[in-house]
Amino acid sequence: MQSDMKTPIATLTTDWGEQGFFAGMVKGALMRLVEGVQVVDITHRLEAHNVMSASFVVRHGCLGFPEGTVHLVDVASQPPFVALRARGQYFLCSDNGLPALVFGQEAEEVVRLETQENGIYNFAAYNLFCPAAARLLKGAPLADLGPRHPQLLQRPWAGYLQQGEYYRIYVHHVDNYGNAYLGMSYREFEELRQGRAFTLQVKELTTSEISPSYHRGSGGNNLGLILTVSATGMLELAFENRSLARLHGIKLNEGVLLKFKD
Repeated sequence: MQSDMKTPIATLTTDWGEQGFFAGMVKGALMRLVEGVQVVDITHRLEAHNVMSASFVVRHGCLGFPEGTVHLVDVASQPPFVALRARGQYFLCSDNGLPALVFGQEAEEVVRLETQENGIYNFAAYNLFCPAAARLLKGAPLADLGPRHPQLLQRPWAGYLQQGEYYRIYVHHVDNYGNAYLGMSYREFEELRQGRAFTLQVKELTTSEISPSYHRGSGGNNLGLILTVSATGMLELAFENRSLARLHGIKLNEGVLLKFKD
């Protein structure tokens, strides 16, 4: 599939942080290899090596780009390295569980980026992903990048589990404001709810309503806890004008408890 974009686009999603030179190296390489390329930073502030949070960001931050966009994802990178196509876009990353978490069965084609024997790949985004991205942005078919990669590594991801009369919903991402994104979509919540009242418990806090914004509604909240729906369509927990994560120690993969009233 060749891109017909007038301006070639590449994105970067990493756990490099903002202090180092890594982003500059990669951007410079892409601009040198692809004339007129537009490089978009999705984020460089992911928690180091956290594949779960990275997959959440890629799923909701990358898939809305035009067809032909090439996404470089460098989080917890280790061999094997892969290139794949999904929804008409290309993704270059490590097969460390992230591709399967993001795409499931949506990956249309997956190839393995071949490495040289005794080669050093401590900076895969620069050594491997940049040359591969350049070839894709110039119209090369995915199959030219390497042999077919038959099976992506499967990593279990529990969005929520039913435990007796409760549903335990796991935190899949914490943003810069300290808000927690949960592993249950609003659609799933309403299907389970079936019009019933509910209580959501987060440590010592509870709420029994969905707020349309990051401000408390008419009632049912305890100490400022807010349950709302993020732009991703997933349930989101916030604390009015303050950081829920910092004040109450909410962490990735932690579970909160949801109970419906019969």
